[in-house]
Amino acid sequence: METNHWLIGKSTPKFDGIPKATGDLRYVEDMVLPGMLYGKILRSPHAHARIRSIDTSKARGLPGVRAVITAADTPKVKFSFIESQSDNLVLCDEVVRFIGDEVAAVACDTPELAQKAIELIEVDYEILPALFDPEQALTSDLLIHEDRPNNVSAELHTSYGDIEKAFAEADFIFEDRFDTSKQAHCPLERRAVIADYERSGRVTIYSQTQTPHTLRKEIAKVLAIPVSQVRVIRMPIGGGFGNRLVMDMKEPIAAFLSQKTRKPVLIANTRQEEFMTARPRYPYTFKLKTAVRKDGKILGRHAQVIVDNGAYSDKGWGTMKYTENVNSVFYNVEHTKFDGYIVYTNKQYGTGFRGFGNPQVTFAIESQMDMIAERLGLDPLEFRLINANKKGDVTSSGKVVDTESMLTTLERAKAKLNYEEKRSQYDNQPEHATKRRGVGIASMLQSGGGSRGYGYNSTDAFIKISEDGQVTIITPAVEMGQGPQTVLSQIAGEVLGVSLEDIQVIDHDTDIIPYDLGSWGSRTTYVNGLAVKDAAEQARAEMLELAGLRFDLPADALEIKEGKIGPRADWSQAVSIADVTRFAAQKEGRVISGKGRYFDPEAPKFARGEGAHNFPNLVYGCQMAEVEVDMETGQVKVLQIVAAHDVGKAINPASVEGQLEGGIVQGIGYALTEGIIEVEGKNVNPGFLDYKILSSADIPKMDIIIVEDLDNEGPFKAKGVGEQGIVPTAAAIANAVQHAVGARIANLPITPEKILTALNKF
Repeated sequence: METNHWLIGKSTPKFDGIPKATGDLRYVEDMVLPGMLYGKILRSPHAHARIRSIDTSKARGLPGVRAVITAADTPKVKFSFIESQSDNLVLCDEVVRFIGDEVAAVACDTPELAQKAIELIEVDYEILPALFDPEQALTSDLLIHEDRPNNVSAELHTSYGDIEKAFAEADFIFEDRFDTSKQAHCPLERRAVIADYERSGRVTIYSQTQTPHTLRKEIAKVLAIPVSQVRVIRMPIGGGFGNRLVMDMKEPIAAFLSQKTRKPVLIANTRQEEFMTARPRYPYTFKLKTAVRKDGKILGRHAQVIVDNGAYSDKGWGTMKYTENVNSVFYNVEHTKFDGYIVYTNKQYGTGFRGFGNPQVTFAIESQMDMIAERLGLDPLEFRLINANKKGDVTSSGKVVDTESMLTTLERAKAKLNYEEKRSQYDNQPEHATKRRGVGIASMLQSGGGSRGYGYNSTDAFIKISEDGQVTIITPAVEMGQGPQTVLSQIAGEVLGVSLEDIQVIDHDTDIIPYDLGSWGSRTTYVNGLAVKDAAEQARAEMLELAGLRFDLPADALEIKEGKIGPRADWSQAVSIADVTRFAAQKEGRVISGKGRYFDPEAPKFARGEGAHNFPNLVYGCQMAEVEVDMETGQVKVLQIVAAHDVGKAINPASVEGQLEGGIVQGIGYALTEGIIEVEGKNVNPGFLDYKILSSADIPKMDIIIVEDLDNEGPFKAKGVGEQGIVPTAAAIANAVQHAVGARIANLPITPEKILTALNKF
């Protein structure tokens, strides 16, 4: 039987909700530091060119221009998130490789003056041939980086089981191609940074980063200074979604300008710069070759993957590795193989985006699942049930399935949508109907506890309780709208018996917060939550010990609940927690605190190749989409999404629902309307007028089903939930469209033109 909790499992308004709604929260661009200057970056207008010369004399001569820098003013340290892939300079030295590449920068008294100064810098370019198609780039003699043969940034090859045996024993072999789009993150807050160089040589970076300690190391590397000389203050974030994972070049550029002027420097993107340079989701091309028996059992799956890297390396390796992990775990497939290539092109380069490669591979796998089911004459749901991961299964790559939630989420979604009845109804629509409806299904899996891919998946947390009973949580968990301040306070408050009103969170300053990898990969609740729970339990033990002195009773005779401490045998003597903390400070000369830690011993084993799996735990989900397609215009209207997702224990159910709903909305955009359009490397839809994200009028009915699998090691049995919502949405919609019109759209987004073309009407 589940424990009756005080705070856990209760829907609680998020801590940052009121200051955001009232406008009291200060973002980077709201800050004005004394003497602050305004920076601007000169960017390349060419997709590929050699820099013959740069003349900055006119800009330097303009009154109010305090600094002008080029690559010559930097240490020219190459950078990438993965050390071995370092291929990018803060400012281009000899060659520009995409439209938007950073060439020079200025710091001026006003933003208007900075724009004028940039326009006065003269660059002489020699235009070079450019590559825009990753498949062509693989076989081209032209190299975007001279030291990267075949234009390959990285490649990954794995094989589990015996894929050739699977193909030899199969009754059917199906081969299909799928293409995904370059999706922009579209946070409402644009990228911005303030750098403030002190005369001591220490620099403070005010950033919207999701990874404060990682950014600190990245900044130190390109500035060629010790890490101890960099302080990162994580500012409030107006939307992240993975866009703030890796250092943006504005951050070191602002630091170099501040170093030169000895004044703080602000650099902020325009909305157009946000679309052209802030780094989108990687577009993938998949070729899936799947071996199947005639009874519907999948024997093997070979995924061949090409990732359009863009001009430089960023999170491409991590996202492709995650894609490979999904390929080798998703469904009970004994034999799997993966061949992946990350390929340079002369286009804006990508980065991590919510789901981290999973929405791409899930779109491919789940689209093919429906295609195979149709070829075999099976219902798509039945086909999934035949091949579903079940608790205790061992996947091809050695992951032991630790939950039954794949089956549970399939069944719960089926019941909520009334799947069988609607499927049958839409199978028998009038042949010449101008509007046709369909239902589609897609499952997903995700790690609910981060990734072990970096050899580290651990963190610390501190809790201190003041003499008046105020609890302070010191944690590196990054608040970017997903609610960790609230959730971690619920965890601490549950352990300590303290109300949320008596808890505050410090989570923003690398001089204070413990080392951590940051908020990404659905790891925050699990990893940081376990550390906070450990710290709270230590503080609770100390509180009980000191309360025992006050009551002259052993600690185990006392109880803490609902803000009070007292004898279990006579609760009428209970006093407030503040009474005990004052007693501890004033009578015993002690303060109450706790240091908590979550340590994942399997992460370094995984990095050493000693057999641990990348996913600490598994979460599954199922989404069913009901759509209506206008047969004359090709327009798709999503009528309903039913989403059943395993979240472990829902610590804050309202927040869980919000995360799932937000992910689904992004997933609908990914499926139908979103995609950066590039012509010869130039973004031709760099604004919300031409890049369509969903508005409130576009959002369908959403039925969120929270599935609580409590057989896990998370804090109060919670798992991560941040990425789940977006992962299966595009595949469910694609499958629903196929059910409605009988045409398969295998490349995203699913536009009216593609539908009409498939129906021979365009």
